[in-house]
This record gives sequence, C-alpha cells and structure tokens, in this order.
Amino acid sequence: MSARGILSTVSLVAGWTLVSCEVTPPGPASSSAPAPMPPESPSVKATPKKVAVKPTSASPQAEPANAKGRISEMDIGTFFQLQGQNRAFLVDVRPALFYNLGHIPGAISLPKRSFKTLFPSAKAELDAALSAGKVIVLYCSDLDCPDGRNTALLLAKEGYSTSVYKGGWKEWKGSGL
Repeated sequence: MSARGILSTVSLVAGWTLVSCEVTPPGPASSSAPAPMPPESPSVKATPKKVAVKPTSASPQAEPANAKGRISEMDIGTFFQLQGQNRAFLVDVRPALFYNLGHIPGAISLPKRSFKTLFPSAKAELDAALSAGKVIVLYCSDLDCPDGRNTALLLAKEGYSTSVYKGGWKEWKGSGL
C-alpha cells in the first residue's frame, strides 16, 4: 500500500495556525502521483488529522522574554482586533508633520528620521506598554513606505519585538474609522 501526504496550514485571526495533515492513497488516474512508497504498517490511517500550533513569529502576539528583537507584520483585520482589545501600542513612524496633520488615535510619534533623538524619551512608554502585555505596532503611510520596517529594525537592535501594520495610515483612513 502506498500513501501520499497532504499538509496544509491556515492562519487564524487569533494568531494560531491550524495544520491539517491528510494521508490518502494515490488514485489510479493520478499522473503526478509520487513514486510508490514501501509497505506501511497497519497503523497508518487515511483519516485527516488537525493540530493547533502555537503562533509563529508572523503573528502579533506578545513575544517571550528570550525572543526580543523580533519583527512581524500584520494586516488590517489583526490590527483592528488588537486595537479593539486595547492590546496595541501604536507608533507612527511618519515625519512629525504628517503625524500632526492626522494619526491613528492613541499613537505616539516616533519618526524614523528622528529615531536617535526621540527614542530615549519614548523608551519609558514602550517599556510600560510591554509590561501591560501590549504589542508594539508600527505604521507608516502605506504599503510602499519602508519607514515602518526600518524603524522596526532600529527597535529590534534595542531589544524590542514589534509588528508592522502593513496598510498604514492610508489603509486605516480609507477604512472609515
């Protein structure tokens, strides 16, 4: 008896990943069937199995103490969920002029270009947010703005794990909130 394995993963909104593993015998009409495998023991079953896996670094969960300096990304759905649960500490990395013209409520301004001078005063707020179990979420103007990722790299060097909200100000503003 030969078997073919199918493995698929689905990321869930809560940051968990669902892994589904199914072992099925190849069909006779399958032209892309893998080479026959050696006979399996009678304990191999052809039933699907699902396993919940702990969040990966791509999910915006609070990182363990030994995982400092990690960077992940998040989409608008995850961003809204964290914001609605009051679990996001928002950092606007756009130039101060744009922050002053409008920003996501609750965000602090930490422009990438002024990082070296402003980081010491923002450090206490970042530490307090982490102590409260919040995720540090950076955002820039839109998908094409590299400042979110670049500021995340600067914060990672300081030992802070962050998540970059990819859609930024433009997507958030366009959502009508």
